[in-house]
Amino acid sequence: MVSVQYKVEEKNFAPEEIAAMVLSKLKKIAESHLSSKVTKAVISVPAYLSDSQRKAIKDAGAIAGLNVMQLLNEPTAAAIAYYSQKKLDVMRKTLLIFDLGGGKLDVSIVELNVGTIQVRAVVGDTNLGGQDFDNNLVCHVVRKFMEETNRDISKKPKSLRRLKAACERAKIVLSTDVRTVIEIDAIDKGIDFRSAITRTVFEELNRSLFKRSMDCVARCLEEARMGIYSIDEVFLVGGSTRIPKIQQLLQDFFKGKKLCKNMDAEAVAYGAAVRAAILSGKSNILKLQGITSLPFGLISNDGAIMNMLIPKHTPIPAKKELQITAFSDHQSCFSIEVLECEVASMIVFSLSGITPQPRSNSKINLSFEVDDSGIINLTAKNTSMSEKSEIVTSKKNVDDLTPEEIERVLDAASRYKTGAEGHNIMAAAVEMYSLKSMAYSMKAAARDPKISASNKKLMEEAADKAIAWMDTNHHAEIEEINAWKRVLEIIKSQVNLVLLL
Repeated sequence: MVSVQYKVEEKNFAPEEIAAMVLSKLKKIAESHLSSKVTKAVISVPAYLSDSQRKAIKDAGAIAGLNVMQLLNEPTAAAIAYYSQKKLDVMRKTLLIFDLGGGKLDVSIVELNVGTIQVRAVVGDTNLGGQDFDNNLVCHVVRKFMEETNRDISKKPKSLRRLKAACERAKIVLSTDVRTVIEIDAIDKGIDFRSAITRTVFEELNRSLFKRSMDCVARCLEEARMGIYSIDEVFLVGGSTRIPKIQQLLQDFFKGKKLCKNMDAEAVAYGAAVRAAILSGKSNILKLQGITSLPFGLISNDGAIMNMLIPKHTPIPAKKELQITAFSDHQSCFSIEVLECEVASMIVFSLSGITPQPRSNSKINLSFEVDDSGIINLTAKNTSMSEKSEIVTSKKNVDDLTPEEIERVLDAASRYKTGAEGHNIMAAAVEMYSLKSMAYSMKAAARDPKISASNKKLMEEAADKAIAWMDTNHHAEIEEINAWKRVLEIIKSQVNLVLLL
């Protein structure tokens, strides 16, 4: 939960509630444009989202008053846009979609046939994007300022906030120019800063990140069991694909193949809209076959063994059935643990209403199903000789909202939908939750054995200070919250840079 104090009143928000506020705003914009009510939606999401994250987005849609027909992976939405806006010049075309945005990378291989789109492979990196390039440039400038003035601004949130904004602008300029100037007045105690930065320096600072993006491309081809000459076209999506070095590396990787980079910037939104029209029955021209982005494994009773339940890249909807017995005699309830292997996210299914009987007589049929949004569910039946009946199942991810909590936020949501007060509360809550997530993620990352003792201490202290500050500053301004976020981002970049050296 995120706690926000506004006008001497403290309000608590779940992450789903904050996302629902954003969706409610988009819903109003659409209704205003269409002059009619909007009740259904297709929401595009990063391909590598976990089951818990996908469920949270669906819950947010329900809170916003939307029937979410499908969560559509962003590369798949881009493929739909490509198919809709470009006529196939051959009966079959294989497309590699390279989607690099501000905070994540998705690479997907899609096969286009007349009237059909089939996803072949998906690979992603949820910690690689434009903000990581910005942070490396910030670290470079902080070191340069230290060399020139003997002043360390790495722990000064306001200075870092202004520097981050300047570095982001410089990155954008360097996509079209080979040189730019980072200039900030009174960055620290009245000292002005001015420094030229070239595209070559920017590319060298981010060389390891650029390599990681190409590693994802290679892994996607490997998982699809394809070579570079199997790809007919490389389609670029996302603002960070405008970086010339990214384009050059992709062209080199594919031996000079021309990149498709002239589609509309709203390709993902366009593709999601086309998919919504198909699901609403307003269009029937295109059949979509998606796949699971992540593999699901079944944890054994003692937790020692994991058996593959639904492999990665299984066509969805997918179903897996198996029969088990109770773990002990006269057991009326127990839990089943499923692991999303590549993101280490645990899903727990609780089974209750089982007729107590000797373990040897107990037979339970489990049916795991992954829907077209990539969300897994379980149904169970008691099929022993003495009884055949449904078993009550419930699903729990970490940080999931319960049905009762969803009802509560549905009841409260209407109070924050309109007016300047609602806007301010929403914006502050969004930023506070983001900072809270960053702080706890940093504390968890500090346990990595590859990190030195000094960096571990630096990360833990910074995270603890941010958490302590949040506990006593519920009324903080958005700029103050963002300043703390910049501090954590800089420390994370410095540690990552040391690990790569």
